[in-house]
Amino acid sequence: MTTIDRRNHGGTQVAVLLLVLGGLAGGGAWNYKRNLDAERAAEAARPLSGYSTTDLEALAGAYRQEIEAYRARYESRRGQRAEARDRAFLDDQVREFEKVQRAATRARAAGGDVAEREAALRDVEAELAVRGPTSGAWEIHLHRLTSF
Repeated sequence: MTTIDRRNHGGTQVAVLLLVLGGLAGGGAWNYKRNLDAERAAEAARPLSGYSTTDLEALAGAYRQEIEAYRARYESRRGQRAEARDRAFLDDQVREFEKVQRAATRARAAGGDVAEREAALRDVEAELAVRGPTSGAWEIHLHRLTSF
């Protein structure tokens, strides 16, 4: 092989190497933007994504305390059994029935309050689980660049 052939061969190898590197850089940039857009879309779909992690942890703690209080209230109301006494007159029987109905309605409302708080707590915990452990900035960039 002559010197000119070697130079042409070396120049061709450099050109191919630069072309491959350029393709990898372009593909990496496209993949990074695609993953970044997907992250932003997923974050926009979550209603609690605007809160900081510390605020969400404080909110979860407050919900837990509130659930304990509401659950105690529910248990006490559920434990109060209102019995309809046998009455001789129809209007007395109706009043007894209404008394039992009010007690049952209060117990159901207290159970509903507990269920609402538990659902809100599940939403907060789900948001915290999605966030997971915090990664370093380089780890986030590398993940966006290389994940498909």
